[in-house]
Amino acid sequence: MLISRLLFIIFLLASCGVWAGYPEIPADKEVISIPSKLGTVTFAHKAHSGLKNVDCKTCHHSYPDADGLQDCHNCHKPKAGDTIKAKEAFHTRCRGCHKYTVDSGEKGGPTRKCKLCHQ
Repeated sequence: MLISRLLFIIFLLASCGVWAGYPEIPADKEVISIPSKLGTVTFAHKAHSGLKNVDCKTCHHSYPDADGLQDCHNCHKPKAGDTIKAKEAFHTRCRGCHKYTVDSGEKGGPTRKCKLCHQ
């Protein structure tokens, strides 16, 4: 009886996003389309959030307000001054993580072939 109660509590915590300590990704942000000159990048936000060694702070590294996470473009603007532009931020963060994953012997995303992301 005690084990079934414990399993039930663990299930509830995990399903509510409390287990990881991070908010649930809203349905309209599960897949994000990022337009660019080379072609739209479709980012599987929800799929990436479930990867090991990845949490919200991996990408949402700055929290300008207390209400929650910000869209990358809110800070990484062409004329933001003290921050790099979104394009550079995405290329550094995304390709860097993909390369790290591949170098550690696991399957990772593209690192050099632009059209694998930009379609």
